[in-house]
Amino acid sequence: MQIRKKINYSIFLKLIILILIFIVLVNLSIGFLVTFSLDRNPSSLINKYPRVLNDYVINDIGNPPDTVKARTLSKDLTLNIRYETSQLNWTNDADVPSIKDLSSDPDFKTDEQKIFIRYRGRPYFINKVSDGYIIFSPIFPRDYINFEKAIFAIIIIVSILGSLLYFSLRWIFGPIKKLSLAVVQISEGNFDTVIDVKRKDELGNLARSMNEMKTNISNMIKSKESLLVDVSHELRSPLTRIKLANEFVEDDKIRSKIRNDVLEMEAMITELLETYRLESIHGILNLEKTDAVELVKTVISKLPQAKINLNTDFAKKEVNVDKEKFTIALRNILDNAAKYSAGKPVDVSIIENTAGRNETCISIRDYGKGIEQTEIKNIFEPFYRIDKSRDKKVSGYGLGLSIVKKILDLHNFTIDINSKPGSGTEFKIILKNN
Repeated sequence: MQIRKKINYSIFLKLIILILIFIVLVNLSIGFLVTFSLDRNPSSLINKYPRVLNDYVINDIGNPPDTVKARTLSKDLTLNIRYETSQLNWTNDADVPSIKDLSSDPDFKTDEQKIFIRYRGRPYFINKVSDGYIIFSPIFPRDYINFEKAIFAIIIIVSILGSLLYFSLRWIFGPIKKLSLAVVQISEGNFDTVIDVKRKDELGNLARSMNEMKTNISNMIKSKESLLVDVSHELRSPLTRIKLANEFVEDDKIRSKIRNDVLEMEAMITELLETYRLESIHGILNLEKTDAVELVKTVISKLPQAKINLNTDFAKKEVNVDKEKFTIALRNILDNAAKYSAGKPVDVSIIENTAGRNETCISIRDYGKGIEQTEIKNIFEPFYRIDKSRDKKVSGYGLGLSIVKKILDLHNFTIDINSKPGSGTEFKIILKNN
């Protein structure tokens, strides 16, 4: 069986090839530019004007000079002529300098019959006649260039080459945008993202490696979640047995302590299972029209140990939510605010959101120690706690706000946090109205 060798095309090789192609196109364009800019094709261009032609031109023009013949010769021999004597001052091209201008050049020698000088970068052959001078100057390719056409051609060529270069670079580096978007989605926990880059260069290899990495990470996380859920389920049975056995303990203090520890473990297990349930297929919403004001009042009534003040602009406000799940989200936020309020009251407000149309805002504000700005982005992460000391006075395992975020994301609601250390924290839940 014949084995086909896999060929990888280096992105650097593509860049080198692109640069070479661009150089070739530029050179070809210059040739086109010169051709396009010429007003006419000279049939016999004089690059080096031979001195022997002086006598021929002078004799052919005659004395006195025949200007018609002089004009014909200037075209045939592709040279400019100025005839300057006491009786005649004629030229076929006004750009040919006068003898007065040429005589200012240091190389101009009045005692010579035939003079050759360069004036302002151009060669001039000056011939003395009986009462004046005949000046010849060869016509060069640059004399045929129409600069307006040249500028127009340059603009078109640069635009075309620039466009080709832009689209070529965009094609080469196009996958980088896909890779960047995929990295953002993966960092947000979306492991279903597929990076579709069908290339045989470094970017293609990177995309395939990222797809493999994403799959491996997803599988590892699922394995850990599965283990955590299985362990949580299995813990319920021994906890139930501990609760039953605890009833036979005679010492009230010990019995109460064991009961509280068991309740705390059961709460943690419930939060773990709820988190898993929200991430699984069971996290489907059962939406129904619900009075947000009444729902908030109900949640507050189930937290009798907390000092919570309710202010609302509405007697009744209907929203479309999954009542059971949204109740969990509200309870977790209120319970969290009460824990960190240091005994101070918590203010809850239900108002019309002025920042957006057709939205309701539920504001929950505590006056505790607040949250550092560097930690706000992490508080919705599972098991993350601001209090790293795990103070028993503030119970919890860092799952409450994680569950809140998952429930609000399922509803397509948003939550904003404003906090200042020493002044407390405000959670704003933005609900879309019906």
